Amino acid sequence: MTTQHVEMTNKQIIKGLAIASVIAVVLSVTVILPAEYNKDPSGVGAILGLTGMSNNVQVEEMTLEPQNDFTFAQGEGEWQTHTLTVEIPDYEGVEVKALTEEGNGFSFTWETDGGELYMDMHGEVVGDTDEFTSYKKSNAISSDKGIFKAPFHGTHGWYWQNNTDSPITVTITVAGFYQSVKTLK
Repeated sequence: MTTQHVEMTNKQIIKGLAIASVIAVVLSVTVILPAEYNKDPSGVGAILGLTGMSNNVQVEEMTLEPQNDFTFAQGEGEWQTHTLTVEIPDYEGVEVKALTEEGNGFSFTWETDGGELYMDMHGEVVGDTDEFTSYKKSNAISSDKGIFKAPFHGTHGWYWQNNTDSPITVTITVAGFYQSVKTLK
């Protein structure tokens, strides 16, 4: 097997570069502009079916109006995330509460290590611990998740009652706009 060595002159190299440049310009105008930018100055893109392939999205002004139960929670304060693990002794109850301004909100997820609990998700106005508003109750639940918007400035959270003869552990994660979260016994 023999190998050939080809020598090119400067004139041949310049001629090759010129031809490659012309091909690049022609392809840009006839293929790339129509397909990528929906611009077809030569009309060849329309003939080849390339116009309209662009992923450019026309942005329209959009307004959102609350409908049904959909409302926005405010975002005042600092975004926080807390995960707490709470052991609830047999036949006892524990509360976890987040101090939250009216209109602010947080997402939550909690689950037990397997047992079911009585649960009352509720809130109290700051300074009035005798009155509370229940949001959700269950006689036997082992997990829950959701997004909560505070209807008033106060403490909002969960009361869990363990009605079994074994301790149950709850792990809860709260993320959003609230001042603090703590466990109460």
